[in-house]
Parts: sequence; C-alpha cells; structure tokens
Amino acid sequence: MKSSIFSTVRAYLYDVYLRFRSIWGSLLTALPYLWGAGELRKEVTEQYPDPISSRTADDLPARSRGLLFNDIQRCTGCKECEKICPVQCIRVDTEAGSDPTKLWVARFDIDFSKCVFCGLCVESCHPQSLMHSRQYEGAVYELKDLVASFGRGYVTAEQRMKWAALRKQAESDEVYL
Repeated sequence: MKSSIFSTVRAYLYDVYLRFRSIWGSLLTALPYLWGAGELRKEVTEQYPDPISSRTADDLPARSRGLLFNDIQRCTGCKECEKICPVQCIRVDTEAGSDPTKLWVARFDIDFSKCVFCGLCVESCHPQSLMHSRQYEGAVYELKDLVASFGRGYVTAEQRMKWAALRKQAESDEVYL
C-alpha cells in the first residue's frame, strides 16, 4: 500500500514539475518581447505600401475587377444595373430632364460594403457607362465612406424654370425657321 501511495505522489510531483517547466519556458520566450530586450525581438511593422514589392494598377491582370466607376455623362438611368444586382448595392433615382426624351440621373450610389464584385451590373449596362476601374484599394475608416455617389443631384425648381425657358426659346427658333 505504501508503494502505491508513493508512486501516486511521485507521479503527481513529476506532473507538477513538467507543468512548471512548460510555464517557465513560455515566460523565457515571452518576457523579452514584453520588456523589449533580447536578440529575439524584431520589428514586425512594415511600411505600406512596400516600396520594393508594391503592386500598381499596371501590374493587375487585364480582366481584373477593381472598384466600380460610373460615367454619369453616358448613363441613361435605365436602372438595369440596379435590377440585376444580386445584393442590391446600387441605388438609382431619376427625374425628367431638360430634354423630355432623356432622364436626369439624380442619384447613382454604389455601396461597396455590400458589393461582391460579380460584374453583372457592368455586363448589363447598355450605354457602357458602368465599368470596373483599375483601383483595387478601397480601405476606409468609416462604413459610410464605402458609398460612392455618381449622381448629378436632384433638380431644383430654379433649374426646371431654366430648362422651360430654354425649351420655349428653342420652340420659337424652330417656328421662325
């Protein structure tokens, strides 16, 4: 019976010794990092972008999908991109413009926090105003900064009056011709 107790105590003390040795080894590794001493401590912060191996837009493959860009001058406001987007990250609002046959794109917002860069919107854009740019770094500090606005703004009453005056002048010029 004594040998059984002795072997149990011996096994327990050996187990305590192994655990103490493991903790001591971990402390010897971690303490130089905490106090900033020793040869093992190295700087791990790197400059961004790395001046030696940084990628530029020219290094990207030809069909890479960067951030979306909309040429608002070519955009017709057909809303095809908004309809086909699987995550509804595109919002388009249109109004009647100076020319009754064309729409005024008041708001064209793309929320990059939702966008999955699938490219369906680019493929469905008939006037080809929506395209992937070569810009691939879109990191921001605030979530609201991930919304890109390309719209022209809502039409004011003053602007409508100017357009009406221009239309009347154009109609009167056509009568005299």
